[in-house]
Amino acid sequence: VKQSYSSGEGPSFQFAMFYDPAIDKCSPFIYKGQGGNANRFNNERECIRNCSVNAEDIYPMDACHFPKANGKCSGRFLRYYYDSVYDRCRKFHWSGCYGNGNRFFDQITCNATCDGIHGVFKSVPHAQCCNAVISLHNIITYFIVSAILITVIVLTVKSK
Repeated sequence: VKQSYSSGEGPSFQFAMFYDPAIDKCSPFIYKGQGGNANRFNNERECIRNCSVNAEDIYPMDACHFPKANGKCSGRFLRYYYDSVYDRCRKFHWSGCYGNGNRFFDQITCNATCDGIHGVFKSVPHAQCCNAVISLHNIITYFIVSAILITVIVLTVKSK
């Protein structure tokens, strides 16, 4: 989109985003509900994905399925991430650097971007989807080893 935004006409006041190619960013504006032009999007993700040449780096297609990433700095900023297991956006504290595309400034943006994609499963990192299986395996192994050890002790005591 190479045109500026247009507020349109009408009595409505709706939050919308427009793309600014000079800075490769999307910014908010108030849309009045009618008219306007094609440089109008419901959220930043939609705006970037449709307009920026860096879209895949900024908002990868499967970002909503990324795990929560707190980052590696010492800050503590309230953000929201989409929890694909529970199909909802949740609060978390971001450190201020690093992380991934599953990080939103507010719950409204998180919901607008990710809500309802629970059934559209993309890819969940191996470690996240397999933790329950690994834990179950460890528990079963523990009980088997414990049973063998108890059996050996009982047989040793009986043989004396």
